[in-house]
Order: sequence, then C-alpha cells, then structure tokens
Amino acid sequence: MAIEHASVDEASPLQTVHIIGQTANFAAGSSIRAQAAEILDRIDALLAMEGTDKSELIQANIWLRDLGSFAEMNAAWEQWVTPGITPRRTTFEEHGLPALCDLRVDVIAWRKSQGFASS
Repeated sequence: MAIEHASVDEASPLQTVHIIGQTANFAAGSSIRAQAAEILDRIDALLAMEGTDKSELIQANIWLRDLGSFAEMNAAWEQWVTPGITPRRTTFEEHGLPALCDLRVDVIAWRKSQGFASS
C-alpha cells in the first residue's frame, strides 16, 4: 500500500522531522513492552511539538538488545501505529545499547502544514 503525500517544495528544507535515539527513562530495566510504551508515548509528544503525528511516519529504525524480544516489541508497535499507515521499519539487534536499555527507536515523519499534508 502506497502512502501519498503532496509534492515536496524544494525551497523548504524542514519538511521532515527526525526523532532519534529515543530510549526509556522511567521504564529502563523493565519489560520491552513497558520500554516501548514509554518511548512511543514520548515520540507522540515530540511529533506533536513539531506539528505532525504518527500518521505521517515515513521510516522507523528500532534497535533491540535481543531480537528474541521482537514479538513483545512488535505487539506494542502494532498497537501504537495508525492502522493502514505503517511506515517502513528496520529492526536491528544491538548488544551495545546502554545499561538497562533494551530498546532504542528513531523515526522520520513528514511535517504537516497547510500546503503539505496527507489526504
């Protein structure tokens, strides 16, 4: 399924929002689901501050300390994303995440504006 967006205005370089390096603070050391919930709630808030939301996601990169926890992370992810509008996503295994950090999420989204919004 393709996601259609208005054409990009080359004169305006700030049409995407990049949120990188999101890890759990309060849920650090807890379950992957708890860490994911905290991170995804924060991403919602950060996207809103930048004038967009998760329905405008283009790409997500997810790092897990152990790919064995993919199903747990994926359950939280599937509950969070906008149904029918899921971005491209890549999941990596990363044993070098900071202590008590089992999950890191980066996202890129289109910035909504009067002349640049999805239909």
